[in-house]
Amino acid sequence: MVRLPPGVCPGQMQRVTTVSEKELKIGDIADLTGISEQDVRALIRTYDSLFTYRTIGRVKLFPEKAVRIVQELVELSGKGFTPEEVENEVRSGKKQAPPEEPAEEVARTGVALPVETVIEFRVMQETLARQERRIGQLAEDLERERLMRGEEAARFQKTLDRLEARLDRQQEQLAVVAEWVDYFDRRMDEATLPALERVRRSFGKGNSRS
Repeated sequence: MVRLPPGVCPGQMQRVTTVSEKELKIGDIADLTGISEQDVRALIRTYDSLFTYRTIGRVKLFPEKAVRIVQELVELSGKGFTPEEVENEVRSGKKQAPPEEPAEEVARTGVALPVETVIEFRVMQETLARQERRIGQLAEDLERERLMRGEEAARFQKTLDRLEARLDRQQEQLAVVAEWVDYFDRRMDEATLPALERVRRSFGKGNSRS
């Protein structure tokens, strides 16, 4: 697979590569820049859009200008620029003064940091940014869950209030029914007691005659 810069067709790229430029592997770039292959790979992975290369099997071959790009990336990163600022500076080909508020290590020492420290610091920044985004997402999820639980609690309370009101009405109706039952019991007692007395008297008279 061949990655070409904008406006360059495959034939042009092949002529330029074979005639005027020597292709370099990552190990060659590491030797020429004085940094480790691991750091070179990290820079290429972070700033992939700045590099052109072609691939033979699993090997990437870069033009000689990749050495200059790597050197600029190391220099700008060591001055406290953010990855976005570093990429913009390399694309524009201009080198500006370091930002007013450089990284703490640069501000304290006043010298460019080793590339290993720069890369590790950048990885820490990216990790911290990911963690901050994750925490923000978790906070949003928690707030959304809290609101949902609050709405559910409000609905539950309304349902409970309706049930309590219904229960109160049922109890009132039951009390009225109980009063009517007592009333009819008393009336039945009043109606049945004289009849019983008459029966007793009738039986009493019959016994006395015999």
